[in-house]
Amino acid sequence: MHSAQLSALTSRLRRAGCAEAARATVAAGLTWQTCVLLLHVSDPYAGAVAALLVVETTVAATVGAAARYAAGCLIGVLVAVPGALYAGPGTAGLALVAFVSVLLARHGFLGHHGLHVPMTALITFALIRGRHHDELITHLAEMVLGIGFGLACGALLFPVVRVRSAERALEDLRLLVARHLDGLADAVVRHERPRSVLGPAWENDLDTALTRARTAVDEAHESMRWNPRPTARRRRRHLDHRVLRTLGGVAGQVTATGRLLDTESGPADDSGFSRPYAHLLRTTALCAYSCRGGRPHPALPAARHALTRLGAPGCDPPPGAAADRRLLRPLESALSCLSEPAPAPAARSHRILDPLRPTPRR
Repeated sequence: MHSAQLSALTSRLRRAGCAEAARATVAAGLTWQTCVLLLHVSDPYAGAVAALLVVETTVAATVGAAARYAAGCLIGVLVAVPGALYAGPGTAGLALVAFVSVLLARHGFLGHHGLHVPMTALITFALIRGRHHDELITHLAEMVLGIGFGLACGALLFPVVRVRSAERALEDLRLLVARHLDGLADAVVRHERPRSVLGPAWENDLDTALTRARTAVDEAHESMRWNPRPTARRRRRHLDHRVLRTLGGVAGQVTATGRLLDTESGPADDSGFSRPYAHLLRTTALCAYSCRGGRPHPALPAARHALTRLGAPGCDPPPGAAADRRLLRPLESALSCLSEPAPAPAARSHRILDPLRPTPRR
């Protein structure tokens, strides 16, 4: 009981961003103390601010933020130095530096870190014009230390791995697809419309679950990029995008089948088609729920063979209405999606910081 409550509390704190705030606080504190000891600065605000702004939720986001922050500061220095040394009057030089730095900051390649281009440029211009070269070097050293500690804390202090939420979203999607296929089978057996069995909002529920699964899987892969934690390497194989694509394809065929059953009169009132077709729907539900990145379900080849015997496209038409043949096409597409080969296991890497990007698919 206590362990469950502790796990729930930890999950809530993680969603609230407390871990990210703690990493940023540690990075700022380490930067402050290091600047005081090494640079002999009493109030190293520039380094602490740099550390706070660099730390992001994931390792990849932290690396990107550090690169954009450093690029913005570097561009600001490169713009300010010529203006401070070679511009004529101070006002004209300041106006030129401000104009060029703001113009460069408005480009999207730096994101919101483009704000640091004019800030660094103006600070550098003022320090150079005032002959405070030592203060400029100290200021830049503070920012370098802040970026370094921000990167270190963001990558080493228990970086987030959003695998459980993605696995939960995929499990919810598998369960919903299987339930909807079972519901369609019930509708076929009872000769009712799917809306009366699954509810009026069943298509919206399926679309919502698919969107949530896509978002969760993308966030999980983003959290595992450049992540040195062993958990990221060990659990990455459970979140292959092909599993999500397969479930998405099956969900689309479920929607198509439900619309056909809803708009048309449904399968003919013939046990020679209705009962085998309902059985195939339930077998497809079992195969969809077993889609977890491994081998296909053992019942899948038999289901494809039974579908061919019942009357797949390209074969003889089934002994029923024309709507019966149209109902077989989405089911054949769903079984084809589930028959895709399992992804090959990725080769182990001996590097410490493996980017962990998805391997190219053939």
